[in-house]
Amino acid sequence: MESSPEALSAQHGVELVAWPRESGLRASLARAGVPRLLVLDEGVPPPTDLAQDEDWIRAPFEPADLRARARRIAAIVAERVDEPAWIDDQRVVHRGPRTAVLTASEAVVADALLASPGQVVSRAALESRLWPGSQPPSSRAIDAIVYRLRRRFRELGLMIRSARGEGFVLLGLSDAI
Repeated sequence: MESSPEALSAQHGVELVAWPRESGLRASLARAGVPRLLVLDEGVPPPTDLAQDEDWIRAPFEPADLRARARRIAAIVAERVDEPAWIDDQRVVHRGPRTAVLTASEAVVADALLASPGQVVSRAALESRLWPGSQPPSSRAIDAIVYRLRRRFRELGLMIRSARGEGFVLLGLSDAI
């Protein structure tokens, strides 16, 4: 039988975070795509910006309640395995339990591709999102961003294909075969 709250939550891949004392840890774990269970002291209000992969519990708590909440978070993450990918406000792309942390430029391109899966997103549209009102730093700037994004997306089961002379298309790996 588990003896500590940490062991109870770790069994489900969910990290315990003391709220609000460990708000920095919460943000770091969110960027890394790690599910979180926030432990609130008595009288502390829960945060208003809970993500899909987090929940809260007030201390003191029963181990059974902690296990139930950790299982619930783990189940939500597991259900998203076949769901479409989505990007959060921390520049983390989520697809099921898998995540990828993006740079600011990668997040802009990812957001455009995720908004139109299976459809060509033109180079011009990407350039105007990345560098509004100005020219790209080089003719290959988009290619460099897409190159890095391809590696990150591959781990999520996604593929970015080039549409020669037009732009780029986001596909699931099963769509690309």
